[in-house]
Amino acid sequence: MKKLFTVVLAVAFAISAAGFAVAADNAMKAAPAPAKKEAAPAPAPAPAGEKKAEKAAKPKPVQVTGTIEAVDAAAGTFTVKGKKGNVDLKAGDKVKLGDYKVGDKVTVKYADGMASKVTKVKTTEKKAEAKPAEKKTPAPAAAPAPAPAPAPAPAAPPAKK
Repeated sequence: MKKLFTVVLAVAFAISAAGFAVAADNAMKAAPAPAKKEAAPAPAPAPAGEKKAEKAAKPKPVQVTGTIEAVDAAAGTFTVKGKKGNVDLKAGDKVKLGDYKVGDKVTVKYADGMASKVTKVKTTEKKAEAKPAEKKTPAPAAAPAPAPAPAPAPAAPPAKK
C-alpha cells in the first residue's frame, strides 16, 4: 500500500513539473523580444495556427477627419484635430507631408499611430461662394437715399441803430 501511494505521488509530481515547464516555454514565446541595435535574424515561419493569431493581433485601421494643427515634414510627424480631440501621427512610407500645411482639412487613415493615407477634404464653401458670383441677378430697386438736410442759412448780421 505504501509503495502504491509513493508511485502515485511521484507520477503526480512529474506531471505537475512538466506542466510548469510547458507554461514557462509558452510564456517565453509570447513575450516580445527586447529591441536590439543589431539586425536580428528573420524569424522562422510559424505554423498555420499561429498565423491566424498573428493576423488577429494587427489593429484595424482607423479613419479621422479634421484639421491639421501641426506639421513637421522633416521628422515626418503631424497632428490632426478631429471631433474627439487631437491625434498625433507619424507619416507612413506613401504619405508626403510636404503637400499639406496647417489649417488644411484632411481625412487620415491610420493604425498604431502610423498614417497610411492622407487626403484633402473638398469643401463645398468655395463652390457655394463661386455660384452666386456667376449668377448676376438684378438687385431689387431700393428706395432712394434721403437727401441730405440743407445747410442752415448764414445768420444775418445784427442791424445797426
